[in-house]
Amino acid sequence: MKHLSPTHQTIYSDLVQWAYNAPEKPGSVYVQKNKGDQYLYVKYRVGKKRRDEFIGPANDPDTQKRAEDIRNAQDQSTDRRTLVKTLINAGIPAPTRTLGYVLDAMNDAGLFSDAVLVGTAAYICFSPITGVILPSASLMTQDADLATTSLALGDDTGKTSMLDILRRADPTFRPVPTLKKAAPSASFRADNGFVIDLLTPAKRRSDENPMPLANLQAGAVPLQHLDWLIEAPVKAIALYGIGIPVTVPEPARYAAHKLIVAQKRSGSERSKRAKDLLQAKALLQALMETDPYRLQDVLKDAFAQGTRGWKLPMERSLKELEISLDDLF
Repeated sequence: MKHLSPTHQTIYSDLVQWAYNAPEKPGSVYVQKNKGDQYLYVKYRVGKKRRDEFIGPANDPDTQKRAEDIRNAQDQSTDRRTLVKTLINAGIPAPTRTLGYVLDAMNDAGLFSDAVLVGTAAYICFSPITGVILPSASLMTQDADLATTSLALGDDTGKTSMLDILRRADPTFRPVPTLKKAAPSASFRADNGFVIDLLTPAKRRSDENPMPLANLQAGAVPLQHLDWLIEAPVKAIALYGIGIPVTVPEPARYAAHKLIVAQKRSGSERSKRAKDLLQAKALLQALMETDPYRLQDVLKDAFAQGTRGWKLPMERSLKELEISLDDLF
């Protein structure tokens, strides 16, 4: 198990602070004239698309201040890109180009302020958080799962749909039809096979499936245990481009959740089950070395949620992984 050097952990920490504290995103400011007056706009590159945004009248002090912040962010983008490349060259996993485009589009739309990236797309971001380079065999993914507790996720005007957002990453994204004819889609697929699934915590057995996300003109599949998984999310950076700010589950919770999910997979999901166990084992081994007390607290909390649906499947997965409770506690 390869640990990150203190230097690389510091670089990552600086990158997180830089990305989350920057007043503006990098972009190209330009001027347009209308009836003799000048107005400032900014051009952003999002995924495969260009997005233009109005800033304000060129002679307005607030407009000038925001334009200056955008220019500064653009000037600093080269330095941020260098930090990202330094971390990747150190062996820290990074998203594929397709996933990078998708995360960029989601971040640009502000989805990570209310939603959490889960699944393997989140696992890819865990190495610098745990301080250990996780095995690459469990990093391959052709999908991304986004979980939200807010059914009001998205622009409250409802003008920007989930499909609009995803098509900035790849214009071939299409909604996957649901079994219910009039129900909003909770899944979107691109021509290259990449799939986006929207999820939400299950509250009761009578929950509608999918639950409507009206502001995104989409749906979300209700799942058990999801509220616990995303209860204490972590700010992270996906190492693509200049570094994409995302929100992911706490690694210890993710590991515990995978122990549970692995035992609930059907026989047709053998490969997914194997990946669940592989990711859980890698995280458990990493956290036993770098954050053992937090791992113990999280596992105890998971055990306390219930026996049949929580503790029993976790114990079965641990037995399969040949990890004893004595090893953990």
